[in-house]
Amino acid sequence: MKKEINITEVARKAGVSTATVSRVFNNSGPVKESTRKKIEKIIEETGYRPNILARELADKKTHLIGLIVHDMRGEGIPRSITGVSTVLEENGYNLLIACSNGNINSEIKHFEIFRSKRVEGILFATKEFKKEHRELIKSLPIPVVVMLQDTEKEQISYVTFDNYNFGKESAQKLIDLGHKQFAVVGGPMHSVNSEQRKKGVLDAVSENGIAISPLLIRHGDYSIEEGYIQTNKMLAAGTSFTALIAINDGMAIGAVNCLQDHGIRVPEEVSVLGLDDTVLAKASRLELSGVYYSYSELGKESARLLLKQIQADEFQFDKYIVPYTINLRESVAKRRHV
Repeated sequence: MKKEINITEVARKAGVSTATVSRVFNNSGPVKESTRKKIEKIIEETGYRPNILARELADKKTHLIGLIVHDMRGEGIPRSITGVSTVLEENGYNLLIACSNGNINSEIKHFEIFRSKRVEGILFATKEFKKEHRELIKSLPIPVVVMLQDTEKEQISYVTFDNYNFGKESAQKLIDLGHKQFAVVGGPMHSVNSEQRKKGVLDAVSENGIAISPLLIRHGDYSIEEGYIQTNKMLAAGTSFTALIAINDGMAIGAVNCLQDHGIRVPEEVSVLGLDDTVLAKASRLELSGVYYSYSELGKESARLLLKQIQADEFQFDKYIVPYTINLRESVAKRRHV
């Protein structure tokens, strides 16, 4: 006796949507001949027969999209949610939102809840993409688009920022201004995005033949307070620097405050740049230099890509990298050699 199989498993084996399997079984719509033959072969091999009630339920569209985010604080995620909502409303979809607080068990639970609510697709923003995420997403019969992480290796569609390249380009701009003594305040070492930005900075410096003392590479929790603390530790180490790059605005502002409190002039003696460009930059004692990338566009493009996946007959891999601009303001100046 063949093991009972459902339409989701047939779709997964064939690498197509459940709607495509349904069209083949019921001869109710256009399907590529090669795809039809593949599905028919799987149906024959598995002995699949649809449950009438389940098929009727599956054919009903809920027009619901699930969004799982790791954090609701700050400026970025709320702006991305606004972008998602704008695109979904324009296309007649409604949004369900869950916050995992970065807990993987909570993320898995929310995936299961959304599936039980019969959402047509899921948007997923996480601090770190893990093996458990890949296995879960690959097992789902609905499309998922990952936000903020590069999942090209897993062939899961994603939308993210160009963290490595804008970190590298930012450092190069300071090098072009004559800076050769660098300090870096990174974020938590478990944060993939933070580490990508830091690597971009360090690669640019290394490729220009510049060495950074390990005493001038620190890590903080993104807060203004931690930026101040880590900069204070670097000053206490006694190793001089003329350019400081912080992974985000908060720690860049903390760095500026610390330098000025020690009587160090910004940017005359030390230039400061944050790999961020949020409204928080306006709270700085002087106009903070930074990298602008749109969280609203992140949300909009994620929603568009997901809707494209939902409307496709087959599972597809796609990606979008949000563009950026580097804005040099009062906190950065050309290095004066004395």
